[in-house]
Amino acid sequence: MHAMKSSSLLTSLLLSTWLGLGCASTPAPTPDAAAPTDTGLAFLWEVTDSKGGLAYLVGSVHLGKEGTLPLTPSMETAFEKSDVLVVEVDVGKVDTADMQRLLRGLGLLPKGQRLTDRLEPETMMLLGSTAERLGLELRNLERLRPWLVGLTIGVMEFQRAGYQQGHGVDRAFLDRARGVQMDIVELETAESQLRLLAETPEPLQDLMLRDQLRRERPVAEVLELLIGTWKAGDAERLAQLLLEGAEDPTYRPVYERIFFERNQQMARSMEAMLAEPRTHFVVVGAGHVVGPGGIVDLLQKRGFTARQLPRDVSR
Repeated sequence: MHAMKSSSLLTSLLLSTWLGLGCASTPAPTPDAAAPTDTGLAFLWEVTDSKGGLAYLVGSVHLGKEGTLPLTPSMETAFEKSDVLVVEVDVGKVDTADMQRLLRGLGLLPKGQRLTDRLEPETMMLLGSTAERLGLELRNLERLRPWLVGLTIGVMEFQRAGYQQGHGVDRAFLDRARGVQMDIVELETAESQLRLLAETPEPLQDLMLRDQLRRERPVAEVLELLIGTWKAGDAERLAQLLLEGAEDPTYRPVYERIFFERNQQMARSMEAMLAEPRTHFVVVGAGHVVGPGGIVDLLQKRGFTARQLPRDVSR
Protein backbone atom coordinates (compact mmCIF):
# COMPACT_ATOMS: atom_id res chain seq x y z
CA MET A 1 0.00 0.00 0.00
CA HIS A 2 1.35 3.41 -0.92
CA ALA A 3 2.55 5.27 2.16
CA MET A 4 0.48 8.34 1.42
CA LYS A 5 -2.77 6.39 1.06
CA SER A 6 -2.91 5.36 4.71
CA SER A 7 -5.33 7.63 6.57
CA SER A 8 -4.30 6.22 9.94
CA LEU A 9 -0.63 6.93 9.22
CA LEU A 10 -1.41 10.48 8.14
CA THR A 11 -3.42 11.06 11.28
CA SER A 12 -0.54 9.76 13.39
CA LEU A 13 1.88 12.05 11.58
CA LEU A 14 -0.27 15.05 12.33
CA LEU A 15 -1.24 14.33 15.88
CA SER A 16 2.29 13.40 16.87
CA THR A 17 3.38 16.93 15.88
CA TRP A 18 6.59 16.43 13.98
CA LEU A 19 8.71 18.79 16.01
CA GLY A 20 7.63 16.95 19.13
CA LEU A 21 9.84 14.14 17.91
CA GLY A 22 12.90 16.09 18.87
CA CYS A 23 15.20 13.13 19.32
CA ALA A 24 14.19 11.71 15.95
CA SER A 25 16.63 14.07 14.29
CA THR A 26 19.38 13.48 16.82
CA PRO A 27 21.78 10.50 16.83
CA ALA A 28 21.61 8.26 19.86
CA PRO A 29 24.29 8.71 22.49
CA THR A 30 27.24 6.37 22.50
CA PRO A 31 26.93 3.15 24.53
CA ASP A 32 29.10 4.56 27.32
CA ALA A 33 26.82 7.56 27.83
CA ALA A 34 26.70 8.59 31.48
CA ALA A 35 23.50 8.17 33.44
CA PRO A 36 21.67 11.37 34.38
CA THR A 37 22.35 13.00 37.71
CA ASP A 38 19.30 13.40 39.94
CA THR A 39 19.33 17.12 40.63
CA GLY A 40 16.11 17.31 42.66
CA LEU A 41 14.96 19.88 40.11
CA ALA A 42 11.97 19.88 37.77
CA PHE A 43 12.20 20.66 34.08
CA LEU A 44 10.56 23.94 35.03
CA TRP A 45 11.93 27.47 35.09
CA GLU A 46 10.54 30.59 36.74
CA VAL A 47 11.24 33.56 34.48
CA THR A 48 10.99 37.12 35.83
CA ASP A 49 11.93 40.64 34.81
CA SER A 50 12.79 43.76 36.76
CA LYS A 51 9.24 45.11 36.39
CA GLY A 52 7.53 42.19 38.07
CA GLY A 53 6.71 40.18 34.95
CA LEU A 54 6.38 36.46 35.61
CA ALA A 55 6.17 33.38 33.40
CA TYR A 56 6.84 29.70 33.86
CA LEU A 57 8.68 27.64 31.26
CA VAL A 58 8.41 23.86 31.04
CA GLY A 59 10.67 21.73 28.87
CA SER A 60 8.35 19.04 27.58
CA VAL A 61 8.79 15.50 26.36
CA HIS A 62 6.04 15.32 23.74
CA LEU A 63 5.78 11.54 23.59
CA GLY A 64 5.47 9.05 26.41
CA LYS A 65 3.88 5.93 27.79
CA GLU A 66 1.05 6.06 30.28
CA GLY A 67 2.42 7.02 33.68
CA THR A 68 6.04 7.54 32.56
CA LEU A 69 6.00 11.36 32.70
CA PRO A 70 4.56 12.33 36.08
CA LEU A 71 4.05 16.05 36.58
CA THR A 72 5.99 17.36 39.55
CA PRO A 73 4.32 19.19 42.46
CA SER A 74 6.10 22.39 41.44
CA MET A 75 4.67 22.13 37.91
CA GLU A 76 1.20 21.60 39.32
CA THR A 77 1.57 24.65 41.57
CA ALA A 78 2.97 26.86 38.80
CA PHE A 79 0.13 25.84 36.48
CA GLU A 80 -2.45 26.73 39.14
CA LYS A 81 -0.87 30.18 39.51
CA SER A 82 -0.98 30.85 35.77
CA ASP A 83 -3.62 32.56 33.64
CA VAL A 84 -2.62 31.36 30.15
CA LEU A 85 -1.24 28.11 28.76
CA VAL A 86 1.21 28.55 25.88
CA VAL A 87 2.18 25.58 23.69
CA GLU A 88 4.01 25.05 20.43
CA VAL A 89 0.87 23.69 18.75
CA ASP A 90 -2.59 23.02 20.15
CA VAL A 91 -3.23 19.60 18.61
CA GLY A 92 -6.87 19.86 19.60
CA LYS A 93 -7.33 22.56 16.96
CA VAL A 94 -5.84 20.51 14.12
CA ASP A 95 -8.31 19.71 11.34
CA THR A 96 -7.08 16.29 10.25
CA ALA A 97 -8.72 16.40 6.82
CA ASP A 98 -7.19 19.79 6.03
CA MET A 99 -3.78 18.65 7.21
CA GLN A 100 -3.99 15.46 5.16
CA ARG A 101 -4.56 17.57 2.06
CA LEU A 102 -1.68 19.82 3.05
CA LEU A 103 0.61 16.83 3.60
CA ARG A 104 -0.19 15.50 0.14
CA GLY A 105 0.39 18.89 -1.42
CA LEU A 106 3.66 19.56 0.37
CA GLY A 107 5.03 16.07 0.82
CA LEU A 108 4.73 14.42 -2.60
CA LEU A 109 7.35 14.67 -5.33
CA PRO A 110 6.20 15.70 -8.81
CA LYS A 111 4.84 12.85 -10.88
CA GLY A 112 7.62 10.88 -12.50
CA GLN A 113 10.25 11.82 -9.92
CA ARG A 114 11.63 9.34 -7.40
CA LEU A 115 13.09 9.78 -3.94
CA THR A 116 15.96 7.37 -4.63
CA ASP A 117 17.12 9.53 -7.55
CA ARG A 118 17.34 12.62 -5.34
CA LEU A 119 19.08 11.38 -2.20
CA GLU A 120 22.83 11.41 -1.65
CA PRO A 121 24.41 7.91 -1.77
CA GLU A 122 25.19 7.89 1.98
CA THR A 123 21.61 8.84 2.83
CA MET A 124 20.26 6.25 0.42
CA MET A 125 22.39 3.52 1.99
CA LEU A 126 21.18 4.42 5.49
CA LEU A 127 17.58 4.57 4.30
CA GLY A 128 17.85 1.10 2.78
CA SER A 129 19.13 -0.34 6.07
CA THR A 130 16.42 1.39 8.10
CA ALA A 131 13.65 0.34 5.72
CA GLU A 132 14.81 -3.28 5.92
CA ARG A 133 14.86 -3.12 9.72
CA LEU A 134 11.33 -1.70 9.83
CA GLY A 135 9.95 -4.00 7.15
CA LEU A 136 9.30 -1.06 4.81
CA GLU A 137 9.49 -1.41 1.05
CA LEU A 138 11.43 1.45 -0.50
CA ARG A 139 8.98 1.61 -3.39
CA ASN A 140 6.34 2.80 -0.93
CA LEU A 141 8.48 5.84 -0.12
CA GLU A 142 9.46 6.80 -3.66
CA ARG A 143 6.88 9.57 -4.08
CA LEU A 144 7.68 11.23 -0.73
CA ARG A 145 9.98 14.19 -0.26
CA PRO A 146 12.88 13.56 2.15
CA TRP A 147 11.33 15.54 5.03
CA LEU A 148 8.18 13.42 4.94
CA VAL A 149 10.19 10.20 4.74
CA GLY A 150 11.94 11.19 7.96
CA LEU A 151 8.66 12.05 9.64
CA THR A 152 7.05 8.80 8.54
CA ILE A 153 9.93 6.67 9.79
CA GLY A 154 10.09 8.60 13.07
CA VAL A 155 6.41 8.07 13.80
CA MET A 156 6.65 4.37 12.95
CA GLU A 157 9.60 3.90 15.30
CA PHE A 158 7.96 5.76 18.17
CA GLN A 159 4.73 3.85 17.77
CA ARG A 160 6.54 0.52 17.69
CA ALA A 161 8.33 1.49 20.89
CA GLY A 162 4.94 2.16 22.50
CA TYR A 163 5.27 5.95 22.80
CA GLN A 164 2.30 8.18 22.07
CA GLN A 165 1.73 11.92 21.86
CA GLY A 166 -1.33 11.56 24.08
CA HIS A 167 0.89 10.74 27.06
CA GLY A 168 3.25 13.69 26.59
CA VAL A 169 3.69 16.57 29.03
CA ASP A 170 2.16 19.25 26.82
CA ARG A 171 -0.91 17.11 26.11
CA ALA A 172 -1.46 16.69 29.87
CA PHE A 173 -1.48 20.45 30.36
CA LEU A 174 -3.67 21.04 27.32
CA ASP A 175 -6.27 18.68 28.77
CA ARG A 176 -6.12 20.47 32.14
CA ALA A 177 -6.35 23.90 30.56
CA ARG A 178 -9.49 22.92 28.68
CA GLY A 179 -10.93 21.46 31.85
CA VAL A 180 -10.68 24.81 33.65
CA GLN A 181 -11.36 26.91 30.51
CA MET A 182 -7.93 28.51 30.64
CA ASP A 183 -6.84 30.58 27.64
CA ILE A 184 -4.55 28.63 25.30
CA VAL A 185 -2.06 30.33 22.99
CA GLU A 186 -0.06 28.69 20.21
CA LEU A 187 3.49 29.77 19.44
CA GLU A 188 3.22 28.05 16.07
CA THR A 189 0.61 26.08 14.12
CA ALA A 190 0.59 22.60 12.64
CA GLU A 191 0.51 24.16 9.18
CA SER A 192 3.44 26.47 9.85
CA GLN A 193 5.49 23.56 11.16
CA LEU A 194 4.76 21.46 8.09
CA ARG A 195 5.57 24.38 5.80
CA LEU A 196 8.84 24.99 7.62
CA LEU A 197 9.89 21.45 6.76
CA ALA A 198 8.51 21.55 3.24
CA GLU A 199 10.25 24.86 2.49
CA THR A 200 13.60 23.57 3.72
CA PRO A 201 16.01 23.41 0.75
CA GLU A 202 16.26 19.86 -0.54
CA PRO A 203 20.00 19.43 0.23
CA LEU A 204 19.20 20.28 3.85
CA GLN A 205 16.23 17.88 3.81
CA ASP A 206 18.66 15.18 2.71
CA LEU A 207 20.99 16.10 5.57
CA MET A 208 18.13 16.09 8.08
CA LEU A 209 17.11 12.60 6.97
CA ARG A 210 20.71 11.36 7.12
CA ASP A 211 21.14 12.78 10.62
CA GLN A 212 18.06 10.87 11.72
CA LEU A 213 19.03 7.61 10.05
CA ARG A 214 22.62 7.50 11.30
CA ARG A 215 21.38 6.71 14.83
CA GLU A 216 23.12 3.67 16.33
CA ARG A 217 20.82 2.80 19.24
CA PRO A 218 17.15 1.76 19.13
CA VAL A 219 14.62 4.55 19.56
CA ALA A 220 13.21 2.90 22.68
CA GLU A 221 16.61 3.07 24.40
CA VAL A 222 17.10 6.69 23.41
CA LEU A 223 13.68 7.67 24.71
CA GLU A 224 14.19 5.84 27.99
CA LEU A 225 17.43 7.73 28.55
CA LEU A 226 15.84 11.06 27.59
CA ILE A 227 12.87 10.50 29.89
CA GLY A 228 15.16 9.43 32.73
CA THR A 229 17.19 12.60 32.23
CA TRP A 230 14.01 14.70 32.16
CA LYS A 231 12.79 13.13 35.40
CA ALA A 232 16.17 13.82 36.99
CA GLY A 233 15.92 17.49 36.04
CA ASP A 234 19.39 17.24 34.48
CA ALA A 235 19.19 20.08 31.94
CA GLU A 236 22.88 19.97 31.06
CA ARG A 237 22.78 16.26 30.28
CA LEU A 238 19.62 16.58 28.22
CA ALA A 239 21.23 19.33 26.14
CA GLN A 240 24.15 17.01 25.46
CA LEU A 241 21.83 14.21 24.37
CA LEU A 242 19.57 16.27 22.14
CA LEU A 243 22.01 18.79 20.71
CA GLU A 244 25.22 16.81 20.46
CA GLY A 245 24.98 16.76 16.66
CA ALA A 246 25.03 20.56 16.55
CA GLU A 247 28.75 20.42 17.34
CA ASP A 248 29.40 18.70 14.01
CA PRO A 249 29.80 21.39 11.29
CA THR A 250 28.26 19.04 8.73
CA TYR A 251 25.00 18.76 10.66
CA ARG A 252 24.94 22.18 12.31
CA PRO A 253 22.52 23.57 9.66
CA VAL A 254 19.97 20.91 10.67
CA TYR A 255 19.97 22.13 14.25
CA GLU A 256 19.85 25.76 13.17
CA ARG A 257 16.68 24.99 11.23
CA ILE A 258 14.97 22.72 13.77
CA PHE A 259 16.03 24.33 17.04
CA PHE A 260 18.01 27.55 17.10
CA GLU A 261 16.09 29.69 14.60
CA ARG A 262 12.82 28.79 16.29
CA ASN A 263 14.31 29.32 19.76
CA GLN A 264 14.93 32.96 18.86
CA GLN A 265 11.29 33.46 17.90
CA MET A 266 10.02 31.64 21.00
CA ALA A 267 12.23 33.77 23.25
CA ARG A 268 10.89 36.94 21.62
CA SER A 269 7.35 35.72 22.21
CA MET A 270 8.10 35.06 25.88
CA GLU A 271 9.64 38.51 26.21
CA ALA A 272 6.35 40.01 25.02
CA MET A 273 4.38 37.82 27.41
CA LEU A 274 6.44 39.00 30.37
CA ALA A 275 5.33 42.55 29.61
CA GLU A 276 1.69 41.52 30.13
CA PRO A 277 -0.05 41.55 33.53
CA ARG A 278 -1.07 37.90 33.13
CA THR A 279 1.10 34.94 34.12
CA HIS A 280 1.91 32.58 31.24
CA PHE A 281 2.67 28.88 31.59
CA VAL A 282 4.79 28.01 28.55
CA VAL A 283 5.30 24.39 27.49
CA VAL A 284 7.71 23.68 24.63
CA GLY A 285 9.95 20.78 23.68
CA ALA A 286 12.85 20.34 26.10
CA GLY A 287 15.34 20.67 23.26
CA HIS A 288 14.24 24.29 22.81
CA VAL A 289 14.79 25.16 26.46
CA VAL A 290 18.26 23.86 27.27
CA GLY A 291 21.85 24.50 26.24
CA PRO A 292 23.58 27.44 24.52
CA GLY A 293 21.08 29.06 22.20
CA GLY A 294 18.15 27.58 24.13
CA ILE A 295 15.28 29.74 25.38
CA VAL A 296 16.63 29.97 28.93
CA ASP A 297 20.04 31.04 27.67
CA LEU A 298 18.53 33.62 25.29
CA LEU A 299 16.29 35.14 27.96
CA GLN A 300 19.15 35.39 30.45
CA LYS A 301 21.27 37.18 27.86
CA ARG A 302 18.42 39.67 27.41
CA GLY A 303 18.42 40.52 31.10
CA PHE A 304 15.68 38.23 32.40
CA THR A 305 16.12 36.01 35.44
CA ALA A 306 15.45 32.33 34.81
CA ARG A 307 15.62 29.97 37.78
CA GLN A 308 15.14 26.22 37.54
CA LEU A 309 12.70 25.15 40.25
CA PRO A 310 12.84 22.07 42.49
CA ARG A 311 10.40 19.22 41.97
CA ASP A 312 9.05 19.59 45.50
CA VAL A 313 7.41 22.97 46.10
CA SER A 314 8.50 22.88 49.76
CA ARG A 315 12.20 22.90 48.88
